[in-house]
Amino acid sequence: MGDDFAAFKEALPYLIPLLVLEIVLLFVAIIDLDRRRYVTGNNKLVWVLVIVIIGIIGPVIYFIFGRRKQATDKE
Repeated sequence: MGDDFAAFKEALPYLIPLLVLEIVLLFVAIIDLDRRRYVTGNNKLVWVLVIVIIGIIGPVIYFIFGRRKQATDKE
């Protein structure tokens, strides 16, 4: 048990920035999705699930594929 904690303690400086990055990406993607007018109903639900469940890669997938209609989205 002590070795596991020592390994965790050693990896902590690398894990904290990843955790912060994941949380920031998650919130930015959810806020962006909420502000989009062209995404409706079930599509929003699907994108929320992708963003939340897949972790760091979910928001990246949303920003690459979910924002394709950005040029036609006038705010």
